[in-house]
Amino acid sequence: MTDDDGSEDGAVATADEPRVYRTTHDFDGRRALSTTVIEAIEEVGDVDGPSSRVLADVIDPDCLDGLFRPVRHRTDRDDGVVQFPLDAHRITVYATGEIELRRIDD
Repeated sequence: MTDDDGSEDGAVATADEPRVYRTTHDFDGRRALSTTVIEAIEEVGDVDGPSSRVLADVIDPDCLDGLFRPVRHRTDRDDGVVQFPLDAHRITVYATGEIELRRIDD
Protein backbone atom coordinates (compact mmCIF):
# COMPACT_ATOMS: atom_id res chain seq x y z
CA MET A 1 0.00 0.00 0.00
CA THR A 2 1.22 3.50 -0.74
CA ASP A 3 -0.08 6.68 0.84
CA ASP A 4 -0.87 9.88 -1.04
CA ASP A 5 2.62 11.20 -0.30
CA GLY A 6 4.23 8.21 -2.03
CA SER A 7 5.69 6.64 1.08
CA GLU A 8 5.47 2.88 1.32
CA ASP A 9 3.96 1.05 4.25
CA GLY A 10 4.21 -2.52 5.28
CA ALA A 11 4.82 -5.30 7.67
CA VAL A 12 7.60 -4.88 10.14
CA ALA A 13 9.03 -7.91 11.91
CA THR A 14 11.86 -7.80 14.39
CA ALA A 15 12.74 -10.04 17.32
CA ASP A 16 11.05 -7.55 19.64
CA GLU A 17 8.04 -6.80 17.41
CA PRO A 18 6.88 -9.78 15.38
CA ARG A 19 3.99 -9.37 12.96
CA VAL A 20 3.44 -5.63 13.09
CA TYR A 21 1.99 -3.64 10.20
CA ARG A 22 2.43 0.14 10.13
CA THR A 23 1.11 2.88 7.92
CA THR A 24 0.45 6.61 8.18
CA HIS A 25 -2.73 8.53 7.49
CA ASP A 26 -2.46 11.87 5.69
CA PHE A 27 -4.87 14.27 7.40
CA ASP A 28 -4.34 16.74 4.54
CA GLY A 29 -5.52 14.17 1.99
CA ARG A 30 -9.05 13.41 0.86
CA ARG A 31 -9.44 10.01 2.51
CA ALA A 32 -11.01 9.58 5.92
CA LEU A 33 -8.95 8.12 8.75
CA SER A 34 -11.29 5.12 8.90
CA THR A 35 -10.60 4.45 5.20
CA THR A 36 -6.86 4.31 5.87
CA VAL A 37 -7.49 1.91 8.76
CA ILE A 38 -9.72 -0.26 6.53
CA GLU A 39 -7.00 -0.34 3.85
CA ALA A 40 -4.46 -1.41 6.48
CA ILE A 41 -6.80 -4.18 7.62
CA GLU A 42 -7.14 -5.34 4.01
CA GLU A 43 -3.37 -5.27 3.59
CA VAL A 44 -2.91 -7.51 6.62
CA GLY A 45 -5.58 -9.74 5.12
CA ASP A 46 -6.35 -12.12 7.96
CA VAL A 47 -9.62 -10.82 9.39
CA ASP A 48 -12.93 -12.62 9.23
CA GLY A 49 -15.25 -10.76 6.87
CA PRO A 50 -15.30 -7.52 4.86
CA SER A 51 -12.90 -5.01 6.38
CA SER A 52 -15.39 -2.14 6.63
CA ARG A 53 -17.97 -4.29 8.40
CA VAL A 54 -15.36 -5.83 10.69
CA LEU A 55 -14.14 -2.36 11.67
CA ALA A 56 -17.69 -1.12 12.28
CA ASP A 57 -18.27 -4.09 14.58
CA VAL A 58 -15.62 -2.82 17.02
CA ILE A 59 -15.55 0.97 16.59
CA ASP A 60 -17.78 3.57 14.95
CA PRO A 61 -15.90 4.71 11.81
CA ASP A 62 -17.47 8.19 11.98
CA CYS A 63 -16.32 8.63 15.57
CA LEU A 64 -12.84 7.43 14.62
CA ASP A 65 -12.77 9.96 11.76
CA GLY A 66 -13.73 12.79 14.09
CA LEU A 67 -11.43 11.84 16.93
CA PHE A 68 -8.25 13.38 15.51
CA ARG A 69 -9.77 15.59 12.81
CA PRO A 70 -8.32 19.13 12.87
CA VAL A 71 -10.57 21.62 14.61
CA ARG A 72 -11.37 25.14 13.48
CA HIS A 73 -9.78 27.09 16.32
CA ARG A 74 -6.69 24.82 16.35
CA THR A 75 -5.20 23.58 13.14
CA ASP A 76 -4.44 20.07 14.34
CA ARG A 77 -4.59 17.61 17.19
CA ASP A 78 -1.19 16.11 17.78
CA ASP A 79 -1.83 14.41 21.12
CA GLY A 80 -3.76 11.26 21.79
CA VAL A 81 -4.05 7.63 20.92
CA VAL A 82 -6.86 5.11 20.57
CA GLN A 83 -6.48 1.34 20.70
CA PHE A 84 -9.01 -1.35 19.96
CA PRO A 85 -8.99 -5.08 19.29
CA LEU A 86 -9.90 -6.50 15.91
CA ASP A 87 -9.87 -10.27 15.46
CA ALA A 88 -6.30 -11.34 16.22
CA HIS A 89 -4.91 -7.78 16.13
CA ARG A 90 -4.63 -4.75 18.35
CA ILE A 91 -5.02 -1.60 16.29
CA THR A 92 -3.43 1.58 17.56
CA VAL A 93 -4.19 4.94 15.94
CA TYR A 94 -2.14 7.97 16.97
CA ALA A 95 -3.14 11.61 16.59
CA THR A 96 -0.07 12.05 14.37
CA GLY A 97 -1.68 9.76 11.79
CA GLU A 98 0.44 6.70 12.55
CA ILE A 99 -1.50 3.43 12.48
CA GLU A 100 -0.22 0.14 13.81
CA LEU A 101 -1.77 -3.32 13.52
CA ARG A 102 -0.08 -5.73 15.89
CA ARG A 103 -0.82 -9.43 15.77
CA ILE A 104 -1.90 -10.74 19.18
CA ASP A 105 -1.09 -14.36 19.89
CA ASP A 106 -3.26 -16.31 22.26
